[in-house]
Amino acid sequence: MNIPTDRIIKELSRPEAYPEPVQSVQVIQTHISVIFLAGHLVYKVKKPVDFGFLDFTTLDKRHHFCLEELTLNRRLSPALYIDVIPVTEQDGFLKFGGTGTPVEYAVLMKRLDEDRFLSSLLERGDVTGEMVDRIADKIAVFHNLAATSGEITRIGGTEDVRFNTEENFQQIEPYIGRTLSRETFDLIAGYTRTFREVNEGRLREREKGGWIRDGHGDLHTQHVCMNAEIQIYDCIEFNRRFRYADVLCDASFLAMDMQMRGYADLADRYTRAYLSRTGQQGTEALYNFYACYRAVVRGKVEGFRSDDPDITDVEAQRAAENARGFFKLAEQYARTLHPATLLITCGLMGSGKSSLASGLSELMNIQIISTDRVRKELAGIDPAVSRHVPFSEDIYSEQFTDRTYGELFSRADRRLTEGRTVLLDGSFTDHVRRKQALEIARDIGARFLVLYLDAGEEVLRSRLRERAGKVTVTDGREEILADQMRAFVPPEDVPAGSLLIIDASGSEHEIIRSAYRRVLSTN
Repeated sequence: MNIPTDRIIKELSRPEAYPEPVQSVQVIQTHISVIFLAGHLVYKVKKPVDFGFLDFTTLDKRHHFCLEELTLNRRLSPALYIDVIPVTEQDGFLKFGGTGTPVEYAVLMKRLDEDRFLSSLLERGDVTGEMVDRIADKIAVFHNLAATSGEITRIGGTEDVRFNTEENFQQIEPYIGRTLSRETFDLIAGYTRTFREVNEGRLREREKGGWIRDGHGDLHTQHVCMNAEIQIYDCIEFNRRFRYADVLCDASFLAMDMQMRGYADLADRYTRAYLSRTGQQGTEALYNFYACYRAVVRGKVEGFRSDDPDITDVEAQRAAENARGFFKLAEQYARTLHPATLLITCGLMGSGKSSLASGLSELMNIQIISTDRVRKELAGIDPAVSRHVPFSEDIYSEQFTDRTYGELFSRADRRLTEGRTVLLDGSFTDHVRRKQALEIARDIGARFLVLYLDAGEEVLRSRLRERAGKVTVTDGREEILADQMRAFVPPEDVPAGSLLIIDASGSEHEIIRSAYRRVLSTN
């Protein structure tokens, strides 16, 4: 028979319930624990709850997980965690310790200075880059020494990534309309599922490389205390699935939380320091994927908390608002490419280049720079005004086209230097301009992808006839298609790893889907 939570709170809030003199007791509740702050010590009692991923419903289970919490957290903060002690009943009241039969258990630990929590320091603006470097060092050492094995890899590997992410979507779907919109849910789910699918080989490589380890599982800013010796505490003890994971999944949690609090610059510095110290440079896309997953987890947990009957209405509203913030951050991760990428479209008029660019921009944060718009801007022409001139004449002459692409490349260079992904929406009919684009990407260190839309002449003519008479930025039309076809040089010059050939005769959805999968692939 479990003791009701309200009785535990009431009776263990009495100073008389403690084995050492206590002046006052402060109580904090989470959705899974009741925490008693008493003087220089903390007593943590687990609630008899079952959330599916967590089961504390019996005293034996709570005792077991108290012992697990003690052992696991001593890996990072050995002096912080003191013991697991019983809760007993004496003279009709509950107390910590005692010689009677245990009716509950508590984890006993030293109390930390809350003013030194990383979350508190961030709130005051007191976190420096050097402090972030120290945190990255500590986590890097922890991960380098963390246990790994065939069993850990089996439990925390690729199948676990699929299970955990799908479990998240099942558990947050009831919150659509409350803490996230349908559009946000669909975008995050679509990104996650696509990334998982196209990068399964990369995930398997991580398994073989021994990167699936017994980590912390809940590395956020409230679990880091910046004392002379950094204390990192409160790891996941109740479910190995959440602790056995790729170290990138573990590390990215802290970066996500710093960004959520408005410190993207410090999050970026921590990330770069951590990846450097663990020799994992080049994994930014996977790191971003896990940061998105972690933001969803936090949004889910805050949603659960908003439904907790044991907290006040004000706390519930705050939890719901926090959940909305985490889901918006998850959407931001889902829309961001790492590293910054230079995409160019390539193909004949009517192949669907601009439609592809627009479709990708709905899925990702991409700066689209269009040759059609830049050309008319340079000529002082309203983009919506058609300029039907013979092929390669007037603003479509070789000289003006060189000027147009020069401006296109200048703008792309600036955006890429800022770390933004850029899509150049143009025909790129010759190898010279494709090479120029490639060199810009290489000079900046950006990824380079050519999206070549290939379609037969009849398909192109049909689309151009359908487009005739409509107000569009492009001046492409059927009567000059043959001239462009003669001038077009297929992109055989593009390195194979940077070229995606798309059957442009398919539907717009199929074309966008094909490009999206390639863009998310880390291969």
